[in-house]
Amino acid sequence: MRPEISLLYLGMKYFVVFLFLFFSSHLAAQDEILSSFEDTLEVYEYLFDLEEPLYLTMEFDVKTFQRTRRKEKYQPAKMTCIVNDTFQVTHPVRVKARGIYRRDNCTVPPFWLNIRYSGIEADELKDIRKMKMVIRCRSAQQYSDYVLREYLVYRIYNLISPYSFKTRLVRLRFIDTGRKNKMTESWAFLIEPNDLLAARLMARVVKSNMLSMRTVNRDIMDQVAMFQYMIGNGDYSVTGRHNLKILALSSTGPVGFIPVPYDFDYTGLVNTHYAIPGETLGIESVRERYFLGPCRSEMSHMATISGLEVFREKIFELINEFEFLDEDAKLDMTAYIGEFFFQASREKFIEREIATTCR
Repeated sequence: MRPEISLLYLGMKYFVVFLFLFFSSHLAAQDEILSSFEDTLEVYEYLFDLEEPLYLTMEFDVKTFQRTRRKEKYQPAKMTCIVNDTFQVTHPVRVKARGIYRRDNCTVPPFWLNIRYSGIEADELKDIRKMKMVIRCRSAQQYSDYVLREYLVYRIYNLISPYSFKTRLVRLRFIDTGRKNKMTESWAFLIEPNDLLAARLMARVVKSNMLSMRTVNRDIMDQVAMFQYMIGNGDYSVTGRHNLKILALSSTGPVGFIPVPYDFDYTGLVNTHYAIPGETLGIESVRERYFLGPCRSEMSHMATISGLEVFREKIFELINEFEFLDEDAKLDMTAYIGEFFFQASREKFIEREIATTCR
């Protein structure tokens, strides 16, 4: 073979190899991008169904947010979702402070996360405008524990009732653009938006303030009231819909209006140091239980307690297997719930603890 032909042959051979390697790597990259995109869709489509923490970074001027917390105005932010080790996606979002006590007293209060124009590609979230983000009130470690404990209260009620808000645990990183991109990291959680709750349960949210405990579903009201007593919550009311959402089901299910509890940072089970019981209750600490539910017969109240008793071991298991809370906090939570069941088993419990304050 002549030298020029040999060189031409060799060149063509290497060119073919180059094309093969190029297109193989290009297709592999496309597969990786496609896989990452599908992973992103899964994160958002199953936002409140997955139990593992969602890793988010929020980047905005926290200093301005703190200064304007009392104003009903959103400010721009960037939210980055860490999908996996090799892929993340950033969305333009807006944030606005919320809450009553925490807005005035927290270093960084909880906020509304507005995703309306964020470009999130997920059918489930396409009509969702905003959702609640619960974050730690201050930087001390105990405030991270408060967040985790409140998150667990939502999870406990998920065990007890399908008529409950879902939540998603978040490992949240803050980048404060107002303080030279200072970075902090802590626990937080998202609460299922009202529209998602209503769609999931085939219901509509009722906004009337004229309802009372006697105008909602009897059995579910009894369950809610005894659950609130179990966790040490004296900060709710059907009238005015204080820390209760009211649903009207459009499908088969319980008849009447359905109360759905939320906001548990003032409960004895979470035991925040800033939680103060209502002045009219006549108790000194939220750790003291006070029954705010409707008056029923002793047999009816005991039946409600028995309904909670069914979930006792699952509740303990949920708390004890929650890997992100320290052992002392787990012990405190299980002891507090265990105390409720012990007291409820004692003679004249209904007469002494329930009948004296029921309404």
